[in-house]
Amino acid sequence: MELKILSVNDTIGLVHFNGLLSLDECAELIAIGRVSDAKPSVVVDGASDAAYETSGRCSTVVAPSADMYPLILEIRRRIELFSGISQENQEPLQILHYTRGGKYDIHYDAFSDGSPQLKNGGNRLLTVLLYLNDVEYGGWTQFPHIMANIVPNAGSGILFRNTDAQNRQLRESLHAGLPVTNGEKWIASIWIRENPYITPSADRVGQVVRRKL
Repeated sequence: MELKILSVNDTIGLVHFNGLLSLDECAELIAIGRVSDAKPSVVVDGASDAAYETSGRCSTVVAPSADMYPLILEIRRRIELFSGISQENQEPLQILHYTRGGKYDIHYDAFSDGSPQLKNGGNRLLTVLLYLNDVEYGGWTQFPHIMANIVPNAGSGILFRNTDAQNRQLRESLHAGLPVTNGEKWIASIWIRENPYITPSADRVGQVVRRKL
């Protein structure tokens, strides 16, 4: 299997690629997502560190244990080679499922100054999104500041920078997952921190404030 670079945007180091996953591996990840205990995706408040559900993010998410699935361990290894950053800095791989109307409104992946999340390994330097299926229509990943739209196709993916030279939010990394108009969308995501990732304590993970923005 050969990794192929489809396009590059230097502003945020956006690399659109194909071949990090085979179609069979994409199908395996979708199957893992289907049998796992999926929960509504949440957003983390940068100031309070509370996680909450919001109408601006409509999807479900699972974070399967890498120890249970050799494929996830292999994906982490490949991302380490591709990014040049140690696996220790990777957050757990997440599998996300968007049905019709599913979306993630405009947002940054990096945390703002003073966020308690920075204690868990620093800021999120890089985002890796792996597209696991062909979406019938919609579900594009949009970067408004650099005028880029990425169409999700099985086996493809993107990597981009979230922070500037001071490890602060990079303005141009603002992005959105546009609504799925027809069909469904499956992706896998991994965020890469500036330092080895520290898993939050169990009591913090369980704190979800249910509210709408």
